[in-house]
Amino acid sequence: MVKRRERAAQTADADKIEAFAALAESMPAQKLSLPKDAKRDYKAIRVPFNEFEFTQLESLCEKTQRSKLNMIRHALSFYAENGLGE
Repeated sequence: MVKRRERAAQTADADKIEAFAALAESMPAQKLSLPKDAKRDYKAIRVPFNEFEFTQLESLCEKTQRSKLNMIRHALSFYAENGLGE
């Protein structure tokens, strides 16, 4: 005669899953804190501009006495600080 195998109490598995999920939901999410003045060797992008956009960038750079890259970085940090980045 063939001996049938049966799973032991499936509710125990469900209880373990629920306990794990509750633990995961109760843990606070940790934000990664990165230094602002870190070396700039992480990523690089190439951004193509049209003539109008490049003229605007140059105009802003002349008014604020910033380089083009610094102006782009400044705009990025400005929008991130004012809550528009999220």
